[in-house]
Amino acid sequence: MKWMDNARKRRQEAGELRERALAAVTASTLCHDSRPFTQVKVIWGTARSSMDAAYEALLIEAYNLGYDAVLGVGFTSPAHPPGGGGGYSSVNFIAYGTGVTWTNK
Repeated sequence: MKWMDNARKRRQEAGELRERALAAVTASTLCHDSRPFTQVKVIWGTARSSMDAAYEALLIEAYNLGYDAVLGVGFTSPAHPPGGGGGYSSVNFIAYGTGVTWTNK
């Protein structure tokens, strides 16, 4: 049952990463902040089934890239028809924003 132990360890590590990212990275829908910052680049989270999950994915991405904050946070939700044909579409949410580092920490 080593694969179960590995899966449990990966879930635990992902949970710990999520907690660190949510505590460390600031996010705002504003494109500026009162603190001086260096704009790095626009970043995108991964597609998720809810806006909350997409927001968390964006913060985790920012944390992994070493950013202090994400400014100008927005969401998009591209719809993709299943199998490329007609029928109902599935909606995923993607969060994006500008990754920044504070110049005076």
